[in-house]
Amino acid sequence: MEQIIKVKNKKGVKVIPGFGISMGVTLSMLGCLVLLPLASIFFSAGELDFREFIEIVTSRQVVSGYGVSLSCAFFAALVNGVLGLALAWVLVRYDFQGKRLMDGLIELPFALPTAVAGISLTHLYSDQGWIGRLFAEAGVKIAYTRTGITIAMIFVGIPFVVRSVQPVLEKLDRQYEEAAAMLGAGQIYTFFHVILPELFPALLAGFGLAFARGIGEYGSVVFIAGNIPYKTQIAPLLIMTKLEQYKYADAIAIALVLLALSFLLMLLINSIQLHMQKFSQGGIHSLRKVTEPHRDEGSRFVKYLLIAICAVFLFVMLVLPLTVVIANAFRDGWKVYRENVLDEYTIKAFRLTLLATVSAVAVNTVFGLFASYLLSKFYFRGRQVLATLIDIPFSISPVIAGLIFILTFGNMGWMGDFLKAHGIKIVFATPGVILATIFVTFSFVFRELFPVMNAQGKDEEEAAGLMGAKGFTIFWRITFPHIKWALIYGIILCAARSMGEFGAVSVISGHLRGKTNTLPLHVEILYNEFNTTAAFAVSSVLVIMAVLILIARNLVEWKQK
Repeated sequence: MEQIIKVKNKKGVKVIPGFGISMGVTLSMLGCLVLLPLASIFFSAGELDFREFIEIVTSRQVVSGYGVSLSCAFFAALVNGVLGLALAWVLVRYDFQGKRLMDGLIELPFALPTAVAGISLTHLYSDQGWIGRLFAEAGVKIAYTRTGITIAMIFVGIPFVVRSVQPVLEKLDRQYEEAAAMLGAGQIYTFFHVILPELFPALLAGFGLAFARGIGEYGSVVFIAGNIPYKTQIAPLLIMTKLEQYKYADAIAIALVLLALSFLLMLLINSIQLHMQKFSQGGIHSLRKVTEPHRDEGSRFVKYLLIAICAVFLFVMLVLPLTVVIANAFRDGWKVYRENVLDEYTIKAFRLTLLATVSAVAVNTVFGLFASYLLSKFYFRGRQVLATLIDIPFSISPVIAGLIFILTFGNMGWMGDFLKAHGIKIVFATPGVILATIFVTFSFVFRELFPVMNAQGKDEEEAAGLMGAKGFTIFWRITFPHIKWALIYGIILCAARSMGEFGAVSVISGHLRGKTNTLPLHVEILYNEFNTTAAFAVSSVLVIMAVLILIARNLVEWKQK
């Protein structure tokens, strides 16, 4: 049977049905939802004079914004690289009470809306905050400084390093460590000369992802930055400021530079991941799944020291911000909390958040299924390019995502006149909120499904195709049972990200109270009005939803095992 399949494939005959429809759906959705809106920024940039473009992106304020974003993102990624490696090591190599809880907390920055993280970190590190007060007494200011921005970027970047290194460390062949020990190498020497070289590509990929996320981060930074020109004004915040001043040319020019940086970083990350894939397929340092019983390694002092460092880091960075939200939400009692949560505008914001989340999950689930099936079961020219294009929404700042929809569907956009003539309103309306949410979460389901489908191979599908099975039958009876848990996990992550989207929605919504405000935007308005109790009360609703999502994620992971 295998020989027949190989002969068929060499002749170019596609044994598995569904290539045409999967290609059509993938290209149509990618083109309409990502590439066409993204093309708007390049179309608009073409109207800029080159000299004008250079003047904008080299102005003192803009260069300062780039400097703040890049420097803070770099130091945040560096901290996450060191502590993320320690966290991955502790979670893989040691057994201890609370390990499952620690592992679950790693996902919190994915599930918690960035706006909630922003106001809780600002409150925590302000001069009157629980931690900020201690530093203020020593003359050190954290909130509204680059230090505060770096802390916010550390918060959002934690999962990227841990989840990049952890699976590689789990599959690491420990025979090399044992051989090094038998040859008299100490633990430190073995780590730096045997273990770290094998982890380095994954560590570098995680560092790059955290760095890219930090450069484009807006929601968690906007509150703690303070938007002080030449000091704490980050590049995405500068784009937002230019839009509010109707300086679209400036916003487009700044966004183009950020786009170029994002693409270069994603190119580097994809190259590293490709190297990791080759690295795991052969060679003297090939990785394999460890099947021997787990055992703690190293001295007890090192073990408990690392666990303590990781526990303190997670407590300060993740647990304390949640505690701040809950404590301030109930500061004025249950009655006030209930009134804030059941407020008319809060209910309307919740409904819009739910609508945008359900819409994004539905659309991106369909896309994820078709795209992952196409790229894992069929080989064709441009396959790698298509996979890279799908990653575009992940690599760019949410603020830029909102900008491209304004340039597409706004009054000044290339579709603006057509939409206005037909009475269709997208920008500053519910459709715009939904489209921005779909764009930001576009690749989440695909990224969970594709590795599973790719690892599964296609031999079973080809055998069924040769025996006359139809496309839907092959997918439902052969492909789907292998991917169902990955699909559920992808849906959970997509829902979490959709629920907390702030940057893109903030740009395109217009902040119309009771009409285009989602829950994160409603939190921002309440906070800016100095109604902190109400802001934290609404934030607590988002925290509860995030915790439920984390519980669902852990249940899915437990089911997979």
